[in-house]
Order: sequence, then structure tokens, then C-alpha cells
Amino acid sequence: MPDDSTRAKSADEAARLLTTYVQDHRAGAAAGLSLLRRCRKSNEGSSTGSVLAELEREIDDDRRSLQRIMASLQVEPSRVKMLLGSVTPLLGRLKPNNRVFGPYSPLTRVLELETLAAGILTKQHLWLALLAITGTDSRLDQVDLQRLSGRATAQLERVTELHRTAASQAFTAPGGGDA
Repeated sequence: MPDDSTRAKSADEAARLLTTYVQDHRAGAAAGLSLLRRCRKSNEGSSTGSVLAELEREIDDDRRSLQRIMASLQVEPSRVKMLLGSVTPLLGRLKPNNRVFGPYSPLTRVLELETLAAGILTKQHLWLALLAITGTDSRLDQVDLQRLSGRATAQLERVTELHRTAASQAFTAPGGGDA
């Protein structure tokens, strides 16, 4: 249990903290969706691409759910945070993966799936944090937040399985022997 020193000092401070929190998550959702779209396009025509296309539809719906929640909380997206969120996925392209130019790298797939998993876990924690205050904030729908949290769990399971497969493919030499 947090002690009193970690509690908001007033209703205004609590509202400011909640505003910042959901704005940060909205910017993160935009960045995650951008990464997911890039990853799906790079994997079109494969079973990975099919799963990612399904996840893209769900995660875009989650983003719209967050927008509705923000509207019910009377919180506007932060333009600065949204801009930063749109730049963040571009930075991922600068990482060294032994292929600056050329075809999509198996390492890129592994790293993108890890990043997607981290984003989904973070989103699930958002839903859980909002669930924690449904008893004191009537603007939040407990049933909807439980549904969103459950969907995040299922999304994380699918991305984790894709990641296992991608890692196996990337780090196993042809014929299954040591690299």
C-alpha cells in the first residue's frame, strides 16, 4: 500500500496526474500502432502478417476506446506528446541490425515483436490503473475496462507466440545445428 507521501495532495493534483497519464498513453498508442503497421506490412503474405493484421484492427479499436475514455474524462490529447509519439517509431529504424539497407532482417522482426509486446503490456497496465479508480470516478466504465484488459492479455499471448517463432527462425541455423 502506498503511504500518504505518494498520494495526490488535492483533487486538482489528482486530475492533473490522470490527465498526464492518459495523454502519455495516447501518444504511446499512436507510436505502437505505427510500429505495428510497419511490422505487418513487412510480414504481409505470411502467417505472422495475418496475425498482425488482426492485432492491428484490435489495437486500433483500443486506441479509439482510449479516445472515448479521454473524452469522458474531458482530457484532450497533448499535441507535443503526439508529435513525440510519431517520431519514436522512426528512431527504431536507426538501430543497428546488420542491415542498414536491404531486405527486412529477421532480427528486426524479433525486436519489433518485443517492442509490440512491451507496448501491449503497458496498455494493459493502463486499463488496470483506470480499473483501480472506477469506484471513485463514475466517468469510467468498469465492465469496459475489464474487457479491454482481457483483450490485452490475449493480444500479449499472440505476440509472445509470434516472438518465440521469430526468435527461433532468426537464431537457428538452417538444418537446426549450431550457428
